[in-house]
Amino acid sequence: MNKQETSDRAKALVERIRKSWIPRYRPQSQSTDWGQTLAMYGLLRSLSASYDDATYEYLKTWVHFHLNERLYVNYFCGSWSFGMLYPEVAKWYPEMQMQLDETAERIYDFIIHKSVRNGDGLILHNIDLPNIYIDTVFYAAVPLAKVGSYLNKPWQEVAQFQIESHLNILKNGDKPFYIHCHENASGHRSDGSWARGNGWVMMTAAELLPLFHETEGRKFKHSFELLAKAIAPLQTQTGLWRTILDDADAYPESSASAMFLFAYKRAQDLGLSLVDEGLIERAFNGLAECVDAEGKFTRTSEGTWPGTTDYYKARTTGEWWWGTGAYLLALSEFVI
Repeated sequence: MNKQETSDRAKALVERIRKSWIPRYRPQSQSTDWGQTLAMYGLLRSLSASYDDATYEYLKTWVHFHLNERLYVNYFCGSWSFGMLYPEVAKWYPEMQMQLDETAERIYDFIIHKSVRNGDGLILHNIDLPNIYIDTVFYAAVPLAKVGSYLNKPWQEVAQFQIESHLNILKNGDKPFYIHCHENASGHRSDGSWARGNGWVMMTAAELLPLFHETEGRKFKHSFELLAKAIAPLQTQTGLWRTILDDADAYPESSASAMFLFAYKRAQDLGLSLVDEGLIERAFNGLAECVDAEGKFTRTSEGTWPGTTDYYKARTTGEWWWGTGAYLLALSEFVI
């Protein structure tokens, strides 16, 4: 397919998913936890790619509801996820400017001054899960970068430190991939190169490389390029990647694959030559097959605790917020 054909197909998939999603999920029922907010972020980004009144009104209701409830920001890094909607959310809903500004200030202040850290300064996942998680790479750095940029406040030094420190600890031995979790107190570690965890790293790079100053971002860019080049040859014939990246017995999983596609396409648009066009096309086609007859994006692994490789491979799959959100983000990159 040429670029225009791919764009038209991506737009059609976006519209199909939105028309399925919106009637099935009341906006007030969608929280601002990490999974639901990622779905809302995908919907928000899709508005710029393909405007739709129903999507605009759906998100307006969701944003207005949570701002009026005074969105709760706490010690769980997932509670900061609303921050990744900036600056787009303020551009689409300027009538909520004052509440959006106040919320951005609270998220920024909490991450900088109140988040739970270990003795080395690493932000820990939650007060009741005070461990080093790969998810935190995304949910600490990306919301901080977005609200920091929006408020014109410093964020790069903190974000870079958190990313580098987390990745140093979560490296999977001699492999170029990352594990899910390192327990801060005991040192116990999860097994395997969990694909969605590596997807969070790829998504973080895709979001932050355009925002980092060249000097601060150089080391991060190098780490991203190494990871992206290592992940590429593990793509399966389906166009997807396995839930444990380098385990031939693990099933192909859609949320991680959507994260990878988003990152590869964004990197391509930034002029980084990481993969050939064939990988992107195969991932695009393979993920399109995950949209079922009802317009649901399927084959996403369920919510996942840190565990063994057998545990990850036993997770059931279906439609989940984080998969739908990541896929809408990826699709939106293709609409021209």
